[in-house]
Amino acid sequence: MYANGYSVGIKAPADLNDTNITFILPDSTNTANGTSLVATNVTNNVVTLGFGTSPVAVSNYFATSGLSNKDLGVGLHIKTGDSGVSSVQAGYDELVIEGSADAGISVLSGTSNSGGIRFGDSGNSNIGGITYLHTDNSMNFITNGTGRMTIDSSGRATVDNRLTIGGTGDNSSYKLNIQFAGNTQSGIHLNDTYEANNATFLMFRVQGTEVGNILRNGSNNSVNYNTTSDYRLKELEESITDGVARLKQLKPYKFNWKSNPDGNKVDGFFAHEVSSVVPEAITGEKDGEKMQSIDQSKLVPLLVAAVQELTTRLEALEN
Repeated sequence: MYANGYSVGIKAPADLNDTNITFILPDSTNTANGTSLVATNVTNNVVTLGFGTSPVAVSNYFATSGLSNKDLGVGLHIKTGDSGVSSVQAGYDELVIEGSADAGISVLSGTSNSGGIRFGDSGNSNIGGITYLHTDNSMNFITNGTGRMTIDSSGRATVDNRLTIGGTGDNSSYKLNIQFAGNTQSGIHLNDTYEANNATFLMFRVQGTEVGNILRNGSNNSVNYNTTSDYRLKELEESITDGVARLKQLKPYKFNWKSNPDGNKVDGFFAHEVSSVVPEAITGEKDGEKMQSIDQSKLVPLLVAAVQELTTRLEALEN
């Protein structure tokens, strides 16, 4: 066709045997029953082109870019039915897909290719995006030009940097940050629905080697907090012969925590006073940037050795 110095091309779908095709060029009124140029009746690759009447207002097909002032958005509005929505979010309305029931977009690609959506600006045309790779059926999410998260074909999600739940994360060095309001929320909930014996709730590894775990104690309703203690990992062992002498250096106290000054007193130690007796039980330095902490289970070997020494002395006296 040629009109007013402009060419208009009509391209039919690849499957020309589909007769359910209507191409409409509306008249200037854009109304139902207005005179339009209509291409219909595809038969044996031949299209019938002629003037006719549009069955509905052209605003059902086109957006407001000079064709209608009744539809959603400022760009292309693809409408298969009326959803009842009267407006869309400004700034996100160059393309609007609307239907009276389910509505969506399909991106179809080759079995060895990918499909996706890209977000860009003048500085980077690939600053963000979503990509589906058909070779392994994985989906990748991009932010700031870098792939950040991948969901593989089994549903496993891999996060590139950090995962923060409930906030922005207090420490960027931690891969998992969880923030919650303790009066109404809790941190982590682990539930073994199979009731398996020795079910592992948490596993700790270094370079792939297990160094500890938290698991169910056999079939009992109790939990074991385990750290590696296999004899095959140890050497140069010797007996503890100064258990009582070292035990006497420990200073157990009853005290209040400053966070709860009116609460009941509790039993415990000052970490820096234990560090010279059982150094492996203490983490951190006295008056350091981080508060010192204690693993009181590390005191057990010393306590056992001291009790054994006292038992030997008592038995000697009894004999």
